[in-house]
Amino acid sequence: PDTVLIGLHGFCGASIDYENLATHLIKTQPRTAVYAYEVRGQGKDPLKERRGDIDDPENWSTDLLAFTKLVREENPGATVVWFGESMGSLILSQTYRDLVAKGETPPCDALGLTSPVVKIRDDFPTWKKELVRGLSKVAPGARVSLEALSGGEPVPMTEDTVHSEQSETNSWHIDKHTLRLLVALGDMIEEMPACAATYQVPTIVLHGGNDFFTSPDDVKSFTGEIRDQSMLTRCFYPEGHHLLMYDSVRDEVIGDIANWLDELRDER
Repeated sequence: PDTVLIGLHGFCGASIDYENLATHLIKTQPRTAVYAYEVRGQGKDPLKERRGDIDDPENWSTDLLAFTKLVREENPGATVVWFGESMGSLILSQTYRDLVAKGETPPCDALGLTSPVVKIRDDFPTWKKELVRGLSKVAPGARVSLEALSGGEPVPMTEDTVHSEQSETNSWHIDKHTLRLLVALGDMIEEMPACAATYQVPTIVLHGGNDFFTSPDDVKSFTGEIRDQSMLTRCFYPEGHHLLMYDSVRDEVIGDIANWLDELRDER
């Protein structure tokens, strides 16, 4: 491979979420490799007692850096792309920002973000955020479901699926996560604009008009923080939902990712 994509799946996801993209790239770009691992604290974490929890969010960055080191050793000289979906985009962004803050060069040559959650929704009550944060200090291991946080409102993930239905189809779905994990994600979301300001490599951001978690205007504002706009490719799908690579627009999404990877190859 001359190009390697390291995929980080999202909240309640698994590495298999990159199957559609990988299958397409095998057929169209045989020199592009896709690696994806099970994110710590999610439903296929090999340590079952960690599922739905995170002891220290810095471990997410430690895992990404360790995995990247292994992949680079297997593929010397290849272009390495950090590619994150939803929660995965939070992890790679935070890792990238922290390394830049330390004066270090992040070990990736490009960034990809699919459905990044870049702001907590305006209609999410402040009192609820503060309640979760306060309770996490008293009982960090207490668990709550996404549906409970949304007040019972259905959380659409694709055109024809909602979050609560994933437990019926995905063996790795987790019904409830700990308060400390949810607080960690909330903190990372609020830091996303500051993360964008540190991006210094070619970056693609893909998002949908029907994303439950983030509005198109919020994503546009987020990408505006990238200092060198010539590095940015933004792809917007008006009919798209949160899980773009499994949504009704997936063929267009995967095609746009493949074209961007080809452009990266041409620029080498």
